[in-house]
Amino acid sequence: MILQNLLRRKIRTFLTLIGISIGVAAVVALGAIAEGFINSYTTMLTSSGADIILAQGDAPDILFSAVDDVVGAQLPNMPGIKETSGVLLGMISTPDAPYFFVMGLNPKEFGLRHYKIVEGRPIIASREVLLGRTAARDFHKKVGDYYKIQDVSFKITGLYETGQAVEEMGAVISLKDAQAVFKKPNQVAYYQIKVTHPDKTLAVIKQLEQRFPKLAASRSANFMDTQQETQMLRAFSWVIGMMAVFAGGLVMANTMLMSVFERTREIGVLRALGWRRRRVLRLILGEAVVLGLIGGLLGNAIGLLMLLGVNEIPGMRGFVDNAYSPMLFGQAMFIALLLGVVGGVYPAWRASQLQPVEAMRYDGTSGKSQTSHNSQSPASHFGGVVLRNLMRQRTRTILTALTIGVGVGLVVALGGMGDGMLEQLGGMGSSVGDLMVSEAKASDMSMAAIDEKVGRYAMTLPDVQHVSGLLMGIASMPGTPYFLVFGMDPAGYGVRHFALTEGERMRQPRDMMLGRMAAKNYKKHVGDTIALQGGVFRITGIYETGIGYEDGSAVISLTEAQKLFKKPNQVSFYGIKLRDPNKADLVIHQIESYSSAVSVSRATEFGEKTNDMNTFRAATDALSFLSIFVGGVGMMNAMLMSVHERTREIGTLRALGWRRRRVVWMIMREALVLSLVSGIVGIFLGMGLGSLVSMDPTMGFMLKGVYSPMLLSKAIVIALVLGVIGALFPAWRASSLSPIEALRYE
Repeated sequence: MILQNLLRRKIRTFLTLIGISIGVAAVVALGAIAEGFINSYTTMLTSSGADIILAQGDAPDILFSAVDDVVGAQLPNMPGIKETSGVLLGMISTPDAPYFFVMGLNPKEFGLRHYKIVEGRPIIASREVLLGRTAARDFHKKVGDYYKIQDVSFKITGLYETGQAVEEMGAVISLKDAQAVFKKPNQVAYYQIKVTHPDKTLAVIKQLEQRFPKLAASRSANFMDTQQETQMLRAFSWVIGMMAVFAGGLVMANTMLMSVFERTREIGVLRALGWRRRRVLRLILGEAVVLGLIGGLLGNAIGLLMLLGVNEIPGMRGFVDNAYSPMLFGQAMFIALLLGVVGGVYPAWRASQLQPVEAMRYDGTSGKSQTSHNSQSPASHFGGVVLRNLMRQRTRTILTALTIGVGVGLVVALGGMGDGMLEQLGGMGSSVGDLMVSEAKASDMSMAAIDEKVGRYAMTLPDVQHVSGLLMGIASMPGTPYFLVFGMDPAGYGVRHFALTEGERMRQPRDMMLGRMAAKNYKKHVGDTIALQGGVFRITGIYETGIGYEDGSAVISLTEAQKLFKKPNQVSFYGIKLRDPNKADLVIHQIESYSSAVSVSRATEFGEKTNDMNTFRAATDALSFLSIFVGGVGMMNAMLMSVHERTREIGTLRALGWRRRRVVWMIMREALVLSLVSGIVGIFLGMGLGSLVSMDPTMGFMLKGVYSPMLLSKAIVIALVLGVIGALFPAWRASSLSPIEALRYE
């Protein structure tokens, strides 16, 4: 009986399944991508057969870990250790892939053994590279070709396979070359350690922690579970996924509620025949659960297809391999069934409360026929009748508005965060000069490294007035896994941007200026100290710039920052103050001609050219599309139900002389009004979500939204387009109704 009831309205059931399945697919895809990145790191850490990973203890990410190679000289002499291998892990941006892993390994150590050469030979000299089989295929490279890493050409001596997709989408160079290319002399990211016997693993870990208190040792298979970014990545994927699920849940509730309205007389008959309330309750809940179950299966299938699509993107191959697990399938199915139960509870309760006599009298309408309003003026007709039609089923209208509103709200929230980040980056650039010099191939701003000789050259140019070097580093401290620290010359031009509201500027090497927001979040005052990655800094002043991520960060001297983050003679960016801003193009050409490793842009355009912003925009566009799609499904479902319940009324209008285009316009304008209301609701929802995110004490200051008139207009346009698209088929269906058949409709 449940399946029979669902198949009565095939289109409505299909649209509901689409709404649920897209939400479930978002959970599956985002969850798998998060797990894929975690698994990729774990694969790189464990594929060599290492038992223990030894890395920097307070590094926020393995990519930022820096361990002096003198540690490696001491490891072989410790009891229980069989072999060691130093690894320098680098990530670069190339024309072929925005994120490309490069492993720096010593050819004489065990870390390189599991890279099976399938063509060519191993690396034996400087400037040689092994390329993974998948990377070679995607980038159309072969043995003997050259491949650039950070603007340095390496000869491809061999292609390798490891059986691990993420490694086969990478490259391997010698450790010394990696230290030179990534400007990390005498450093590794971590050490891989093999023990003499598995039973001695825990004992060796304890020895390592005692011997090197600033380093962290753990089993290689468990290393990523202890990393703070693992929890953050999983949490982010769940939050975004659950928003899509919430929209799907609204579609479910709307459908089940409309099913109850449509079958009011039928339920009245069942109640008159002796059906108890709990039996009616079970019937409606059963239909909702079946819808949820089918939607969950369909959502898992769509999620898998999305993952297959992601895996075909150059640079992403291997990242989601083996990420789809039975646990993720179970979680998705649980969410789908929960959607069915939650979405069906209120409609089921409402159906069970129907009185038999009243239900049998129900005629399927809840308002006066439009035929009595033909004589009204167009304005009155549009404003009065449209609203009256929408308010016939208030619950359906509210649920539909929320469904579209959630999708539009996500667009507003993510768009506002992106615009906010862009504004902050532009503000930072403008504060230190007219031009910004950045690393051309940096995959991430925090990983950028520019040699100081570029700054010295820029200072020799006659049109340059000031050059301000800035080193951006991410440190971890109690209360936050990511704490942004800027290194600047205390006497330089750029540091004056950090206006003090309390205390004084830096003078001594271990002095620090703290942002007002950071001081508030961490309850720090002038004179207090902060411990960062083994160094203790004294707060000499509190500053405020009006730029969120700066006010949530700290400033120390450039020299101390270079020591702290182990980047000698390097900066992340240069700010260039010109004597004449009209000479900007000339200076850009001069600096880029001097060093092909850097990219120069106007300060106001700096943010738009960063790889970080491009990646953020791509991700937010994909997430927004999912939510908007669910909103469109909700609109189509609602308008179809509106047409269905008003079949006889539309037949009457057609019999009274209404032409098809007039019926189409009636349905379309109802959808447009509903979309307009939904867009306004979405704007408030999006701004509210953005405000909640910005209140997070750890990362909120970096995601403070900016809601421009253009963004808000875009939100309204999206809502109206959803209304038009969602109403096209229902409007066509309404206009195609035969007057005689419609009047006979029961």
